[in-house]
Amino acid sequence: MTMDGLRLVGRVPSELVDLFVDHMQSRGLPEAVHCSQYGDLGADELGLVLRAQRAGDILLTRPVFVAREWADRVCDVTEGYVPDEEWQVYC
Repeated sequence: MTMDGLRLVGRVPSELVDLFVDHMQSRGLPEAVHCSQYGDLGADELGLVLRAQRAGDILLTRPVFVAREWADRVCDVTEGYVPDEEWQVYC
C-alpha cells in the first residue's frame, strides 16, 4: 500500500518516520502529524496511524485507517475509536 508513492506497509518504523513527516510537510500539513502513546505516528487529517507490528525479531509498519468521524482521535489509544483488539500487543 502506498500514499502518493510512499510505501506504508512493511517498513522499518524509524525509516518511515522522517519520510512520513516530510510527506506531510510537502503537502502543507505538518501540524497534522501526531504521535500515539505507543510511539506510532498518525495523521488526523488522513484518519491514519502507522502502527508498528512485530514480525519475529523485527518491527514493521502496518497502516490503520479509520473513518473521518473518528480521525480526530486516531492517535489516542486510550479513548480512540479504533477497536480495542487493534491496540493489543501480541508477543
